[in-house]
Amino acid sequence: MVAKPEISITAEEPHTDAHGQSWSPAKVTLTWPDAGRLPGPSIQISLVAPVRGDMTVTQLRAAHMQAAQDVLSAAILSIEAPPTVQRVKRRSIPS
Repeated sequence: MVAKPEISITAEEPHTDAHGQSWSPAKVTLTWPDAGRLPGPSIQISLVAPVRGDMTVTQLRAAHMQAAQDVLSAAILSIEAPPTVQRVKRRSIPS
C-alpha cells in the first residue's frame, strides 16, 4: 500500500454563529490507491473549522487539515480504550 493517500477537501459556505464567529463545515477525504483487484482504503472526516475574514485559501485549507487531525486524534484515543460492556438488569417476574 502506498503510504501517502490522495487528500481532497470539500468545503461548504461558511456559517456565522450567535457570537459572530464564522465556521467552515467541510469533509476531508483520504483515499489510497487500489491494491490490485482489492479496493484501497479510504477515510472521510466531517468537520467544522474556524474562519477569519482575512484568511487566504491556503490558510483555510490548513485550518481544515488541523480540524481533521483533531478529529482523528480524538477518534484514535476513543478506540484505544478497552471496550466496555453494559449489562442489562433483568427484572425478576414475581411467581
